[in-house]
Amino acid sequence: MRWTWFAPAALLAACVSIDVEDNTAHNNTATALEAANVRECLAGRTQANARSEGFGPSSGVESADVTLTPLAHDETRALRLRRLTVAPRGVIAWHDHTAVQGYAVIVSGEMVELRNTCLDPITYRAGDVAREDVNTAHSWRNEGDTPAVILVSHVVTR
Repeated sequence: MRWTWFAPAALLAACVSIDVEDNTAHNNTATALEAANVRECLAGRTQANARSEGFGPSSGVESADVTLTPLAHDETRALRLRRLTVAPRGVIAWHDHTAVQGYAVIVSGEMVELRNTCLDPITYRAGDVAREDVNTAHSWRNEGDTPAVILVSHVVTR
């Protein structure tokens, strides 16, 4: 009779250890988002039309739409949240934001951006934010050893 509590306690202990691992990943994401900060080209290194091409064609990129929220003041547009996962050495090809503006938040990993208005590559880490305004054209590459996760939010046509 004394040992009847042992099996349920052992199962509960196993569940608790799994939850601890899941919370660690969640805490890393929360820490990155709490530290969110816009990263921009270094002062004195900006130049119009500094670049016009990127790292090459897209490769190693997976995307999934998280949500689409219609705008109350314009039924033809919506706010889209998309998650991108970029494999090590993966590339997001050169593109512009004349039609779609928003921002990108690096949740985990590290990405390097080539931007049309910056003479130098810009390195982004977890918590860094890239503005994507109407004048932005750029390309990205994951130069790290682990996948990079990016949340991008854009106003899009419905």
